[in-house]
Amino acid sequence: DGGISERAAQAGQFSDSRVVVAMDLFAAQFSDNSISPKTKAMKAQVDELRSIVQEMSSLSKQALGEESAGGGFLGFGKKQLSKSEISQKMKELYIKGGTAWNKYVFAANDGLPVTLNKLPYL
Repeated sequence: DGGISERAAQAGQFSDSRVVVAMDLFAAQFSDNSISPKTKAMKAQVDELRSIVQEMSSLSKQALGEESAGGGFLGFGKKQLSKSEISQKMKELYIKGGTAWNKYVFAANDGLPVTLNKLPYL
């Protein structure tokens, strides 16, 4: 699985406000009077991660039965996902999130002076 299960075990609890908002603020530090291309690239990855986190949260709630899949008129017409489909979709989102993080880190590390510590990749 490419180390996915090990990284997932290390991740623990995740909070949008603790992680994604901090990433957004960090990305803004690379702009002065106007938004720099580096900030734009980093914020694009933050937006990608934010949507992945929201989708993962929704899938988790569906798996626990706290939320329906929605769709259709009055919620009719949308098939509930099975546990295996939810698991597969969650794995895909986890990989997508890791890729977005690595792109964010690549943009953040680009052009940093040698004296500053670089952010780690997943």
